Amino acid sequence: MNPERWQNINELYHAALELEVGERLAFLKNECGDDEKLFSEVSNLVAAHKQSDNFIEIPVADNALEVLADELDTPDLTGKKFGVYEIIKEIGRGGMGTVYLAKRTDSEFEKQVAVKIIKRGMDTDAVLHRFRNERQILASLEHTNITRLLDGGTTDDGLPYFVMEYIKGVPITEFAETQRLSINERLELFRQVCAAITFAHQRLIIHRDIKPSNIIVTNEGVPKLLDFGIAKLTNPENSESETAQTATGLRLLTPEYASPEQIHGLQITTLSDIYSLGTVLYELLSGQQPYQFKQRSLFEIANIINTEEPRKPSEIATQRRGDAETKRDKNTNDLQVKTKEITASPVHRVSASQLKGDLDNIVLMAMRKEPERRYSSVEQFSEDIRRHLSGLPVIARPLNLKYRFAKFALRNKTAVALGTLIFLTLVGGIITTSYQSIRANRQAELTEKRFNEVRKLAKTVLFDYHDAIKDLPGSTPVRERLVRDALEYLNGLASEATNDASLQLELAAAYERVGDVQGGSLFANLGNTEGAIESYRKALNILQTSPISDSQTQEILTAKASVAKKLGGLLWETGDTKGALEETRKSQAIYEKLVSENPTNFNFRYEYGGTHERIGKLLLEQGDFVNAQKNFEKDLELLNGFSAEEQKELKVRRSFSLAYENLGGLYLQKADYENALENNKRALEIRRKLSSDFPDNADLWRTFSVSYYNQGEILAKLNRYREAMDCYQKDVEIAQSLLAKDPSNEQYRGDTAYGLLRIGDMLVQIGDYNQALLNYKKSQTMRTEDVTGDPTNLWKRSSLIESYAKIGKTFSKMGQIERAKTEAVATFSMMEKTEVEPENAAFRGFFAITFMDLGETYKNLAEIKSISTVEQSKFNASSCEMYQKSADIMQDMTEREMMAANDEAEFAKLKIILEKCK
Repeated sequence: MNPERWQNINELYHAALELEVGERLAFLKNECGDDEKLFSEVSNLVAAHKQSDNFIEIPVADNALEVLADELDTPDLTGKKFGVYEIIKEIGRGGMGTVYLAKRTDSEFEKQVAVKIIKRGMDTDAVLHRFRNERQILASLEHTNITRLLDGGTTDDGLPYFVMEYIKGVPITEFAETQRLSINERLELFRQVCAAITFAHQRLIIHRDIKPSNIIVTNEGVPKLLDFGIAKLTNPENSESETAQTATGLRLLTPEYASPEQIHGLQITTLSDIYSLGTVLYELLSGQQPYQFKQRSLFEIANIINTEEPRKPSEIATQRRGDAETKRDKNTNDLQVKTKEITASPVHRVSASQLKGDLDNIVLMAMRKEPERRYSSVEQFSEDIRRHLSGLPVIARPLNLKYRFAKFALRNKTAVALGTLIFLTLVGGIITTSYQSIRANRQAELTEKRFNEVRKLAKTVLFDYHDAIKDLPGSTPVRERLVRDALEYLNGLASEATNDASLQLELAAAYERVGDVQGGSLFANLGNTEGAIESYRKALNILQTSPISDSQTQEILTAKASVAKKLGGLLWETGDTKGALEETRKSQAIYEKLVSENPTNFNFRYEYGGTHERIGKLLLEQGDFVNAQKNFEKDLELLNGFSAEEQKELKVRRSFSLAYENLGGLYLQKADYENALENNKRALEIRRKLSSDFPDNADLWRTFSVSYYNQGEILAKLNRYREAMDCYQKDVEIAQSLLAKDPSNEQYRGDTAYGLLRIGDMLVQIGDYNQALLNYKKSQTMRTEDVTGDPTNLWKRSSLIESYAKIGKTFSKMGQIERAKTEAVATFSMMEKTEVEPENAAFRGFFAITFMDLGETYKNLAEIKSISTVEQSKFNASSCEMYQKSADIMQDMTEREMMAANDEAEFAKLKIILEKCK
């Protein structure tokens, strides 16, 4: 800064100080004229002087102009109208503007709103920019937990204003106290706030002023995030203006909740919001803010936040409870005081043990002074809270074996009991082996004995223990450990005895069970489809190359049939319908041979019927309705052929439900909705009874949820949308309950993701687009993670594509052009990168329908009245292009294939649309 400039600033500064407080702002605006930089620099000095004894107030001043704005007189606007809204009264004021309660005055409907108007005298370019920035940010944030922007405009004298929904409620901390919320209820409430911040961050918006007073909870218990007045757009296009606004001003923060980087004026990122959220959670759990400032000078604030570590929330809660007890003891003769202290706060009544451990670590990880050591995202922060609520290990604590086991034990007492039994058996076996080895005299006998003992132990773990826990909720990680340990033992033994056919058979069985845990389509699994296919192929290779004695022929054939059927199921999930049919038919041929040679064998007859069920599904997907129905009816015939006693078997009862479910699906494809509904109801009732009879069997609960999903599919076709939505919601509720108990299980994640899509579809049908978007986006988030971890699974990929397409189409119905375009482009990009086998009619049909959705998205955009003729022409051209791609796919599909994909009616509509495109 040159000497002349500084001299000018210095003179204006001292001249302003000599004036009365109410005259300073007008003086500076007059003397500085159009030199806004000069005005900003001088006003900062004046504001700093004014606050020298109490530098940062609550709420903190955003910049010097806002400090001086307190000198302005705010006119009484009661009764004044802004558009269709009439001011009732002032309800709050800040640095930039004043907020009023208003009501709608036209005859459309009655509604109370909040109107924020910029103060007269605050209308500099910088402040106007910030005000409009807040308005634009609110316009882009449509979320259940964020205050909605309803309208906006400019007053008659040129001041901008905007209209927001009026929130009746109290700050989140006050709500938690007055409602006496438990720790878990507070955490669930806080996770809703995290969802709102995550939503903002995904749209490149940093709030920068997260604190309890900006999180209002309604009377219905819904938290609403307020005040984006100092929020920052992280889009590079906005960085210059943001810098210009803050470079010379006082810092934008509230010290109790501000991150260290905010205090020091460093770059602000989403990690700053994570810190502020951590401080809010700290107060919500402990009842006290993490830092206490006395003088509130900038030096004190910076020093405390830099050098002091906050105490653990559990320690604060313990201390506050002790203080309350002490006060109560001193007032034992005062019943009113005693009662007040006893009921002061649920937090104070909770044992510190509820906060110790996970919650202490979660809060303090979010509040780490170094941004890079905090949670990497708000979503990760919220997920750690969810994991704590579900009894799972959290990333905020070191994942040592003791901690992991303690968490698992709390969630799965039965599984842990069995696991303990396994551990003791393993230890006992090792001790016995070691003891006997010491006493053995001959090395050859010792070696043989140890070989047989280890082999026996591995077989016991692999078959008895694994099969005993496979249907228990939460057992997936334990199952994986068991089969891998057994496999490791058997691999070592097999290398020493390559000609031992029985040992090779055990090794094949180990690979089969590894495949079951990795990604078996019929079992709870870890979602590794590619790894599971590899394990099944290894098992088959061992079975086909191992030496076989006459006594082992039946055992080998049974193993081959079992693995081939499972391999066929996974090939189906990758979109290889041809390969799936080939492997399943191999399995069927083997079981048919075994049944013919052993007609009374229950298991052979049961598995033979199961191959008919699977082949029927594959044929249905290819559009071969006739042969699909034959296989389904053959399966039902074989089930009815079991004796009355055999029909009481759990797996037979389950298979009956599957047979009716398949027939329901067949009739649904044929548009025979009444028969579809009747058969699915039979399946649903069987599964309702099974889940009641076996409440700890996760597989049966899962099939019960699938029946609700199928019921929803049929009701949706009958246009009974609300009934269908109820069914989808029951499906998702069960799936989420199972997932909470077994978060490693990809089956339950898939069920949840599919169900959320269908709920979204029903909400669109009844016109609730905002709620539909919430469900679509939840599914999209889950499927993005699934596809990243399991890229070969076409089912997962297709549902991710569907979520993008439907989000885009919904945005287009809402007239949100840019968002609709973004989702449509992403959908098209994923489809281009996805290969579908020519034989797979269902997935080809899915692509045809998705292209139609894209066509409809662009068609909706072309009909928006506010767009230009040029834009309308572009959207119409894109719409026709998408419709043509859909037609090209359908043109190559046979009538049978179109029936399989449920596309006949769609193709008829498409022909009419294409005629209009011409």
